[in-house]
Amino acid sequence: MGYTKIFHIDDDADDIEFFLAAVEYLSDGASCFSFTNSVKALQKLTSGELMADIIFLDLNMPIINGQEFLAALKSTAGLKDIPVIMLSTSSDAAAARKLKAEGASGFLTKPTSIKELSNLLRPYLIQNL
Repeated sequence: MGYTKIFHIDDDADDIEFFLAAVEYLSDGASCFSFTNSVKALQKLTSGELMADIIFLDLNMPIINGQEFLAALKSTAGLKDIPVIMLSTSSDAAAARKLKAEGASGFLTKPTSIKELSNLLRPYLIQNL
């Protein structure tokens, strides 16, 4: 099954625009749901109101940060198998290893252009769309 329902959780409006543009460039067959509030995104998932095939999650979020969101997701039956790709402005290799050990499927440093972002997302999305 392909990734047709993509969750993107990020509190930066510019990053959301970049992400949506990159997903549209890669495929018009996916639905991308953007959230600026990680609590609301987690509520949508745990309630079953919306489901995701893959989640792209900003590490530095208010209220519930990316690491806390990841822990909550990976400890919830029915949600723990959803791949989560962490996004950060940092390229901290130690943080990336720690998050992968905690269940993240990947760690991407946020680029500054849509083209760069598309290239980073391609391995996660293109073969699955």
